Amino acid sequence: MRLLPGDPERLDGYWPARRLGTGGQGIVYEAYDEQGARYAIKVLHTGVPEQVAKEVRATRQVASFCTARVVDVRLDGPRPYLVSEFVDGPNLRQAVERDGPYRGDALTRLAAALATALTAVHRAGVVHRDFKPENVLLGPDGPRVIDFGVAGSGQTSSTGFVAGTPTYMAPEVFTGARATAKADVFAWGGVVLYAATGCDPFQAESLGGVMHRVLTLDPDLSALDEPVRGLVARALAKEPSQRPEAAELLLGLLDGAPAGEQTPDGAASEDFADLAGPPGAKSLGQIAEELYQSLPPGRQEALPGLLLRMLDGPVPLAEVDDPDLVSRLSSAGLVVRRSIPVPPVDTETGRLVAVSDDSVAPAAAALFHAWPRLRAWIDDDRAGLDTHRTLRSAARRWEARSRRKGDLLHGSALDEALGWAATGRRHLAPNRLESDFLRAASGQARRRRRARGLVTAAMAVLLAVSVGASVVAVQQRDQINDRLTEANARAVAARADGLRGTDPRAAMRLSVAAWKMSPVFEARSALQRSLAQPELSVLTVPEAGSSRHRLAADGESLLKWSGDQITRWDVRTGGRTGASTVPAGLTVTSELSDDGARLAGVRDRSTRVFDLASGRQVSADLPPGTNVSLYGNGTLAGVWELNRLRLYSIDGRELLDLTDRELTVSRDGRWACVADHAGRVELWQLPRLKKVFSGKVDPPVTEDAGAPPAVFSADGSKLALVGSQGTTLVDTASGKAAYEAIAATALVAPAFSPDARFLAIDGREGVDLWRLADGHLLATYPAEAPQGLTFSADGRELRYLRGDGGVVSLDVSGSVDRPDPKTPVHDSNVATLSADGTVAAAETGTAVELTDVEQRTSLGRIEARGAPAVDADGGVMAISGDPVTVWQVSTRTRIASLKAGPDRQAIALSPDGRLLAAGGANDVQVWDVRTGERTRSVDDVEALVLAFSPDGRTLAAGADLIDLATGRISRDEAGVRRMSPSSIAFSPDGRSLAYALDDGSIRLWDLGRREKLGTVAVGQAGMGTVRYSPDGSLLAVNGANVRLWEVATLRELGRVPLGQNSRELAFSPDGKRLRGLLPDGTVQEAPVDPGLAVRAVCARAGGALSPTEWRQWIPEADYISDQCA
Repeated sequence: MRLLPGDPERLDGYWPARRLGTGGQGIVYEAYDEQGARYAIKVLHTGVPEQVAKEVRATRQVASFCTARVVDVRLDGPRPYLVSEFVDGPNLRQAVERDGPYRGDALTRLAAALATALTAVHRAGVVHRDFKPENVLLGPDGPRVIDFGVAGSGQTSSTGFVAGTPTYMAPEVFTGARATAKADVFAWGGVVLYAATGCDPFQAESLGGVMHRVLTLDPDLSALDEPVRGLVARALAKEPSQRPEAAELLLGLLDGAPAGEQTPDGAASEDFADLAGPPGAKSLGQIAEELYQSLPPGRQEALPGLLLRMLDGPVPLAEVDDPDLVSRLSSAGLVVRRSIPVPPVDTETGRLVAVSDDSVAPAAAALFHAWPRLRAWIDDDRAGLDTHRTLRSAARRWEARSRRKGDLLHGSALDEALGWAATGRRHLAPNRLESDFLRAASGQARRRRRARGLVTAAMAVLLAVSVGASVVAVQQRDQINDRLTEANARAVAARADGLRGTDPRAAMRLSVAAWKMSPVFEARSALQRSLAQPELSVLTVPEAGSSRHRLAADGESLLKWSGDQITRWDVRTGGRTGASTVPAGLTVTSELSDDGARLAGVRDRSTRVFDLASGRQVSADLPPGTNVSLYGNGTLAGVWELNRLRLYSIDGRELLDLTDRELTVSRDGRWACVADHAGRVELWQLPRLKKVFSGKVDPPVTEDAGAPPAVFSADGSKLALVGSQGTTLVDTASGKAAYEAIAATALVAPAFSPDARFLAIDGREGVDLWRLADGHLLATYPAEAPQGLTFSADGRELRYLRGDGGVVSLDVSGSVDRPDPKTPVHDSNVATLSADGTVAAAETGTAVELTDVEQRTSLGRIEARGAPAVDADGGVMAISGDPVTVWQVSTRTRIASLKAGPDRQAIALSPDGRLLAAGGANDVQVWDVRTGERTRSVDDVEALVLAFSPDGRTLAAGADLIDLATGRISRDEAGVRRMSPSSIAFSPDGRSLAYALDDGSIRLWDLGRREKLGTVAVGQAGMGTVRYSPDGSLLAVNGANVRLWEVATLRELGRVPLGQNSRELAFSPDGKRLRGLLPDGTVQEAPVDPGLAVRAVCARAGGALSPTEWRQWIPEADYISDQCA
């Protein structure tokens, strides 16, 4: 639940984000500290007496075995509160209601965990007083008890009862005695019994009934096995003296476990990890990052500036350039309309104390701390925030006073504002009002101070570049130094990023120009984005939004129907290629034929088909209808009467008469697919009316669910029927059907590629491209509400129609140019690349296939199954299994067989191929490949991820580092163990490590100074590989997509177009290209060197900016002729 008016925005060093719950003693919030760590904070309603305060402070001494550690207690302020670690997971009641009662060993371990928690609480001199299922959270590492030391506070209420939950209160508490540790033991028995039965042990319809049951009833314990049954029976004794201590419960459950396997409180905390619950609510940072990743590039660029403006309070909606972005943020619960106080009034939902106005603000100030990416944006722009505050305040005052000249900045204040706007910012840009203000102020300053030199004028030129207006005379340009050139490049790069959604080709060309102007980071980033952007072009024709429009079936033309004119536009060039006049007198008109050559309509009570080029009628007079459709490139006409459709050939022959069914016809008019809303489908051969197939398909579940989408391939040889569970492919000639697990979520008709090898379907996250040979999802391309899908004639572009009549062309060449796999692709297949990216190895189910990446030739196959690992140059390969086998790649001969045991979950070869590390959940072994001898074995190491240092002297095993010469172990110095590293990489010089962590971040660790170098907020959970470039300047990370980061500044350069879900990454030996090994064994590569990227972007954009285009887009800089060189 989000924060309400009156909730604290900040509590000392903590920022509440949302309410977790409300109770008799206070309100519990999810909160974050300055570094973004997540906590639970309980804010008490009233002041706390000193006697109770002493006990509350003692909770900090409670050992964190199976409890939520109390990290801070503040009781002396106006809002007393406690801070505990945040436990991510459901409470015990939620878990039992969802999954059912606990049984057997699981119940025993749960009981032991809860007894461990109470033992720790009681040893600190604290009594819980409200031990119940709701106060047991099932976190990632097992059960955690919360809310101890405060729940009852030892104080009786006016009714004589201690605060707490009646069904878990001890009998003596009901009779007025003070709750002691023995009362917690009674509650423990009730909670364990609840976990075993799913029923509260003393539940009744009234408080009196509960009290009677607690005082007199011995509950049924038949659901419990020994030793739990006996211990619960003792714990539920009516007399406190007959109940055991919590420590006795624990010892009884452990039943003499060896002391070496116990924690100081007697239980091995690791033993309870299997009781972990599923992840709970996403953190505020995760919610923000997921929203960010879902935004198109243009809105990703705009988001930092919008949020940075909110640092100083709500932002008026009038100052927001993109209201739709605010709507997306609001839907995600990240921002709200600002509230202003009003006289209080009671409503059905609570006490109304405020209403919204026309400003927007974060839903919680915690957002600025909880989201790592936003913290990085703030750090990037921190130096200029004060300057921007001054500028914003002055601009607002200027606007409020009707833009009086006397309110404009001047002197040093203006110089500082101009400098910030031109070069002193990263993410926060002047908005329209501030840009107008600076133009007016700089113009006034120029007129007043011409005699004082060119300093302010030069800065004004920089501003003009930054905000898009030339406000300084061109003759002064040659006096601006390198700073101006760099500012020009940054501004052009920003201009490129702003055009990606509306003019992708111009965006690509502008990024090339920016890099050629100056090799600044922003220009390189823009260049990288141009490589990765899927959009190649956007065709927008005049007045398209008020017209009817459709893509021709071949994907090469846009057909626009406006009034009595139909115009044809070339999608590739954007030029108009033809126009036709609609025949006069039509009272009912159809859509055009698939190729745009024919039109049907009703005239003089007959349906007629016309050839648009000649204007002649080419059909017989057909019966009239309320609507008309054309099929088969205008060779068939469908006449509608409400929900009845009659299909005619244009010579007047009636072919089909359908009611409550939908019709799809192949382009050549030879095949007709008939489907109803229940998913029943028939395939008919025309004009013979021979039924060749019938079946049933589950239609996609949508708000306006209709018949399952159907589409024919261009040659009519295949029919695809898309259902909610999969896709049925029908061979039209034979009527044979094959099923593929390709599901759809929308009713937009899918599209076959021209060669019928691929199928494009509108999916949840965009347009999914499937390879039909093996039913493999190749990629998902962004598309907002496409209204039609079509491939280009060569099949290398996928085009869709937007609601405004525009046509977006997506580059799918990287997917369709890949050959079909020789063997089936399975999700379980494992693959790897050598560190230099020259050799690929992929398991295909029965063998490991080897590929020379640079020559793109096969190196043969090794008949062995398992996960492959290769040395730095791909000369030696190891294959996991029992035993682990080691092979010479060039000859494919086995050189070693190492009996490392059956539980080796990770293997790695040293860079020179002489050592092999084999890791498991609890240990790691190191073997000499040449001798076949084990040289070292290290226990108590979780070695599920392994990496050797470049010199082979150090082994990174999960969070630990092992010196292979001395055997010395450095345990979790980087503090990453709890975040489960999924990949580890040493820098080329061996001085630092990069850890890919399960929270979607990369942590860089300096091995020499033993300190954190920084954290990269990638925002992709489940990342695969992290790799350094050969010179150590770049870091590549893969997950759902591949992204590139600059190591020196920890700034993201952009995505790398290497397909979807790459299994492994490697830079080429010269570091100029990045290679990705895809699940089907294909290796793709993309340039990361700016010089190569320039040539690749120029090829995608069809060349560089012409002199005319340069003057249009970059009027402030001289033309560069050799942009693509």
